Amino acid sequence: MTQDPTLAAPAVESSSFPAPRPRTRRTILTTLAVVLAVAVGGAGFWGWGAVARDRYETATSALTAQVGEETEARNASDARSRNLTWLAERIRAVAATPAFAADVLPEAAVLRDLQAELEPVIEASDTAEALRPPANDDLVSDADHSLPWQVMAEAERIEGLTGHSESAEDRLRASAQAATTGRDDLVAAEAAYFSAAATRAEQTIVDNALSNRSVQIPLIRLIEYARDPAMSSARDAVFLTSMTDAEAQVRSSEALHQAEANDPAWAVRREIEAYARSLSNGIALEFIWAPEVSGLGADWLSGTAETYDSDGGWSIISLNYTIENVWYEGSDAHAVVAHEVGHTQVYRENCWPLFSGSAFSQDQEAWATAWSISQGFDEPGSGIEAYGRPTDEQIAVAGTCR
Repeated sequence: MTQDPTLAAPAVESSSFPAPRPRTRRTILTTLAVVLAVAVGGAGFWGWGAVARDRYETATSALTAQVGEETEARNASDARSRNLTWLAERIRAVAATPAFAADVLPEAAVLRDLQAELEPVIEASDTAEALRPPANDDLVSDADHSLPWQVMAEAERIEGLTGHSESAEDRLRASAQAATTGRDDLVAAEAAYFSAAATRAEQTIVDNALSNRSVQIPLIRLIEYARDPAMSSARDAVFLTSMTDAEAQVRSSEALHQAEANDPAWAVRREIEAYARSLSNGIALEFIWAPEVSGLGADWLSGTAETYDSDGGWSIISLNYTIENVWYEGSDAHAVVAHEVGHTQVYRENCWPLFSGSAFSQDQEAWATAWSISQGFDEPGSGIEAYGRPTDEQIAVAGTCR
């Protein structure tokens, strides 16, 4: 019998599990994607943080080193600036003196011009400033627990500080170099000026040969200081004024002696002084005339010699008026003058061994008396009356001092 096809087949119960629902599968995939994204993001965040920390540490290290370089440059600039400023102040004081203002030496003009040229450098040296090292609290104190973008921002800020510090260092080193060059130029110009002033002062002494040696000596010392590099710090306004005054005193002494040389009233004194110089073998002599010398005046022939071994040897001879009065009345006055000149000879190179040797043992009066006798004055005025007659051996030894 055929089955009616329209009739439904009877339901058959299945023993298998139902298929997973599509929604559950999507949830799992989404979860996996989120976990993966979090893992990738976490790795990226960690990597970003590591890069940030590395940049921060590199920037901090670079700033620390750069601040050290800047500090070194600042110290050098400060030292050079102080040196230039101090030198400039000293030379400004020199330039402000009437002596320098009136000085026509070419070296004075060079010094004036250079000083004016260096004023901007000096002012810049006085006001040179640098970026101060950043304070510690400007830096992130706990970078390990900061967010990467915060560390990056701080690293960038520190890099900026390093750049500013580098620029400040460049300015400071340029300032130090400018100050050093200016100082060296100023030192050279100052030394050249005072050297030229010393040469002029030496010529003043040559041109005023009649001036007293005691007046020349202070100027000679100033000439030495003017040329001595070790004395440069002492060459200030007071020094230049002293040098100018010393030259004026030499010229004044010359003028006085020249006036006396031309005055007939002093003719005998000038003759006596010329006679003494004719015996002195080049030792510089100056003279003091007085009514009394060593307490002896009228009716006494008296003289003294104040001797110096510096500057080639020189002496101040004092004579009383009586020597002038009796100059033409015999040779005793000549003998006294020869005795005093004898004192001046001991510092001559070929005479010191004779004076200091066994014949005299540096006996001043025995030497001067023997020397006067050796000049032909074997008489009381040579010193015999006051000190006794030396031995013939002493006279012979002194006679070799020529």
